Amino acid sequence: MSKHLFVQLAVWSCAGCLYAQTPETIAGHIVWERDFPQIDVSSSGGAAVDHDGNLWAVSDFPSGAGRLLSITMAGNMRLNAELPPEIDTDFPARIAMFKLAVSPSGVLALLARYNHTVGSTFYFDGATIASVNPDGKLAQPKRVAGGGPEYKEFIALSDGHFLVLGDQSPMIVLSVDNNGSVSWRRTFPSNWVLPSAASLLSGGSCVVSPDYIQPILHMIWMSEKGAVLHRLNLPGQRSQAASGAGSSCAILFSRSAAQYKSEYLLANFDRQFNRAWTTRVLASSPSGGGYHLAAVKDGYVVAIDTNEGGLFVAKYGLGGQLLWSATDNSRKRANLLISAGDDFYLVGAGPKGKQSLHIIRGR
Repeated sequence: MSKHLFVQLAVWSCAGCLYAQTPETIAGHIVWERDFPQIDVSSSGGAAVDHDGNLWAVSDFPSGAGRLLSITMAGNMRLNAELPPEIDTDFPARIAMFKLAVSPSGVLALLARYNHTVGSTFYFDGATIASVNPDGKLAQPKRVAGGGPEYKEFIALSDGHFLVLGDQSPMIVLSVDNNGSVSWRRTFPSNWVLPSAASLLSGGSCVVSPDYIQPILHMIWMSEKGAVLHRLNLPGQRSQAASGAGSSCAILFSRSAAQYKSEYLLANFDRQFNRAWTTRVLASSPSGGGYHLAAVKDGYVVAIDTNEGGLFVAKYGLGGQLLWSATDNSRKRANLLISAGDDFYLVGAGPKGKQSLHIIRGR
């Protein structure tokens, strides 16, 4: 990385110079919130919004059997069905976990990843993909990857394909169609971990991955054919990517602050990976805590754990300016944050002490 970039990132001459912390609560930004007893969606699960505004998610509580859920934009449960046995695990895998994504053409796809343990050692057993009909019926699942990395990230690309990202040993990125046919496969160094990605124009993607060995974030711009068009390294510890207006890539990332604490920043990069702006988001949050980023039509929403075990939510404009922020320590952390056009969904973030599925539609 150039010395100039390090200086840039240290100075932060940016669009938003104040930390987005206020005593305001999230109540003023809630369209509705609902509690659904006896079901839950874990932080390792996935959710997506279809073209009709319905929220889809996979529940894994309390029985451990996966259930496919669909909730209308008005907050009503329209589907709660057990996943079919075809998506279940094959020996030796014992556990299945899921992600969901919706293509620009409206195809809803489910990614299942598998693992098993021997003693205290985890083994990852590949992944399958299946399209989902509006009534919740699944097409025949097709295996897209064998054992190796944990395929824990799944996004829809603008050309109708889906990007599947495998974490560690080594990091692998796949492009597949909704039938599960692999278009291309790329391998990256094993010290690149916890990748996330954002869809860009013409089937391209922005991928960001922390480095396991040093506090560096690796950013790459990939074409629809999987070619790496641009690379950039910047100082940071953990990160998440989201696509912005046009073909920009926004990332929410952390840097070390005080002991066992991190500060969070939001940055936007143009098509040549020039930094358009950077905004400081939160001065202090627990290291290892939850953090989420979603791109909505007029900007970006972030949700981060607070030091008091509560929830911080903020919205920023397309130019990085703070539109509003709220801190609510009476709520639990958010498990998931999903874009819904002008709005967003928070999964989790309910009152402390409750274990059921809690969903907020915010704006």
